[in-house]
Amino acid sequence: MCIGVSVQVKLRDIYVVINDAASEVPVIITVIGTLVVLSSAFGKVALLKHSPNLIKLFIGILLALLVLEITAGAAAYTYRHKLHQTLLSDTLKTLDKYNEEVQITKGVDSLQTEFQCCGAENYTDWLNTTFGSLSSSVPISCCRVPVENCITDLSKNTAGINQQGCVLKLNNWVEEHIAMLGGVGIFAGVAQLFGIPFCYLLLRTLRENYEHIE
Repeated sequence: MCIGVSVQVKLRDIYVVINDAASEVPVIITVIGTLVVLSSAFGKVALLKHSPNLIKLFIGILLALLVLEITAGAAAYTYRHKLHQTLLSDTLKTLDKYNEEVQITKGVDSLQTEFQCCGAENYTDWLNTTFGSLSSSVPISCCRVPVENCITDLSKNTAGINQQGCVLKLNNWVEEHIAMLGGVGIFAGVAQLFGIPFCYLLLRTLRENYEHIE
């Protein structure tokens, strides 16, 4: 849940650039994380009350969550191979609208500043945009930090401009977080797998206790 929220916070101004390429992924991660937390709270109540019916329901919830996590993990693993091409296509389309729409301009500047990159594949992508063809330059957000002595005119010295494109850097960042998320997901899945048989053992113990009382 924390990973999903942190990704949404980091990319909140960049969603307009990447469009549908990855904007829904953090939301899905957050929802799954929230479901895990809520189910854990429900499981705690069920175990404290020693209620067989609630424990059975908790087992069902654990199984459903496990299936959901496996499905989401498989989808994420499959999608990551298409991620680079999707990000590249969306970013190139968005760059051409730079300086025409305020939200897009803000999003592109945030992306290039946050990831210290320029353009989609590299800084020369700006030459194929309306902004670049009219000014023969790149936005100031392409400059390396600090930007005071940066020359954005591509016909002059480009040493102060970030050479690497944003798609590769963003793709690498997503890959790193997918790996982290995969580790957390495996840990949660193993915990749920152990939780299910333990719940069955508790049910068996409760049943035996009830039979002994009777």
